[in-house]
Amino acid sequence: MNSFVNYLDQFNVLSPNHSKIYDEYTYEQSENAYSFKIDTKVEHYLIEMFKSRPQSVILTGNAGDGKTRLCRSIYNKFSQQELGNWPTSGIIDIEFIHGKIRIVKDLSELKEEIILQELISLQKGIESNHSKKVYYLIAANEGKLTKFLSQCRDLSSLKKAVTDRFRDYRSNDETFSVINLLSVTSSIYVEKVLAEWNKEENWLPCDGCTSKNSCIIYLNHKRTSQPHVKDRLVEQYRLLDYLGTHITMRELLIHISFLLTGGFTCKDIKDAGYDGLKQQIEKPYYQNFYGHNIEHEAFSEMRALRHFRELDPGAHSVSRIDDFIINGDLSGDKELESLHSALYNNDLDLYLGYFKKRLEMYRDHNKDSNDTLIDEWISKLRRKFYFEFPNEVLFNRKSMIPFQYINEYDQMFDNLIKRMHSRKDIINGLNRSFSKRLVSPSQQLYATNENLMIHSLVPSTQVIIEEENTRNDIDHLPSRFYMAVNHKIKMPVDLHVFEYLMRLNNGNTHNILKEDVEILLDTFKNEIIKNSEQDQFVLNILRLDSEKGLFIHDEIFVD
Repeated sequence: MNSFVNYLDQFNVLSPNHSKIYDEYTYEQSENAYSFKIDTKVEHYLIEMFKSRPQSVILTGNAGDGKTRLCRSIYNKFSQQELGNWPTSGIIDIEFIHGKIRIVKDLSELKEEIILQELISLQKGIESNHSKKVYYLIAANEGKLTKFLSQCRDLSSLKKAVTDRFRDYRSNDETFSVINLLSVTSSIYVEKVLAEWNKEENWLPCDGCTSKNSCIIYLNHKRTSQPHVKDRLVEQYRLLDYLGTHITMRELLIHISFLLTGGFTCKDIKDAGYDGLKQQIEKPYYQNFYGHNIEHEAFSEMRALRHFRELDPGAHSVSRIDDFIINGDLSGDKELESLHSALYNNDLDLYLGYFKKRLEMYRDHNKDSNDTLIDEWISKLRRKFYFEFPNEVLFNRKSMIPFQYINEYDQMFDNLIKRMHSRKDIINGLNRSFSKRLVSPSQQLYATNENLMIHSLVPSTQVIIEEENTRNDIDHLPSRFYMAVNHKIKMPVDLHVFEYLMRLNNGNTHNILKEDVEILLDTFKNEIIKNSEQDQFVLNILRLDSEKGLFIHDEIFVD
């Protein structure tokens, strides 16, 4: 038995060991306890801050973002001994060189009178520039914190300070900071977790196991250890960054654990009969990643799966790739035939050769039978292709996900020239979105109402696409842009918005989150109109050019 697989089982949401992943239950003193820690920028930032420029900090984020673990790490760093169990009060003090750090591990667990007492103390400390040398580190749910602050007049000063920092992290100063862990980009940690969990030392006990060749867990370990597979798993998480979707650290660990184990343990593998083995074979990592063949209860508990379903390459048909999957070994191209044989082989995830026999039967007898091979297998085989096909030149692998302009979006980061080239397409998409008409491409942005009257003509030089800033306090990769009009009206542009506008620019539509995008665009348009100045002698409109079949800008002069 591999004790590391037992460790992974605590991340199984249906396992009785699942409670151990929560910080309150992770302190173990046994010699065999597996120790795992992800190196994070925010932890280094907090340690350095308390060492050299102490201040009070509120950590916010969702449950599972690691707020309590950070509190534990700070305690262990500045205390003479490691923290075992948290005190029942949920508050603990540490004496250190600059005074005292007062740690509140979870504000929402405290009684309201205690919350008020601690926040008033924090407010006084901030106002006095910490004259008593007491520095707070508070883990707090954003909703609970803001609600409490809004209900208490005695905390008006703290409320303003917190609100300013929620609005813009750059309001953090040398006295007080709010660090919102929702701004962490999840993809940064995926590679670290995969690298750590796939270390060969964790899997050495498998070498002598008689079930190794029929173990789906071991196969998943070996496959996800391959650099190009690992990179593509990270790539999927990066897409969530681009879409503005935040996955907590806890959700990430649960997801990656399920990716590897499929919810099984070594005992399950060893005890499996024919039916058990058949069930296990259905859990290769590329199926687990999207939650296929998973119990409904487990799927509902794993939020990450719901987001990745939107990106599932198995649900999208690309004719050249589908043709390769079914007929690549008959293509007459030696390279393709070799790649096909290596990819669709006799391994465990393809039923130890059963799939290849089914494929041969399908091709030999398809005309005379109702063979369901395509319906049963094609989605799974597409996912396998997406993650494992080694050559990025022969096929456009990224065409298998439902975003046509992901490459263009990705290329705009750290590339001002690319952003300038994309600007004209984005402006054209905006003009068509604002007017709900097929507008002719233009070098100007038209803020148009439903009657096709243009309230504001904005030259393209006044439309700036800015990349979001990098952060020095948390693990954050720039993942979206801001479109600024006249240097003052801004709109966030994530992958959804970009895809929507680029499709409009090219004459088609994008239905994913269409309503949400249109609400954002309408708000942006209304802000431009509100800040515009009308020429009292010229009426700017859009009119149909019957020859072009497009709407164009025209002027009506008013006497």
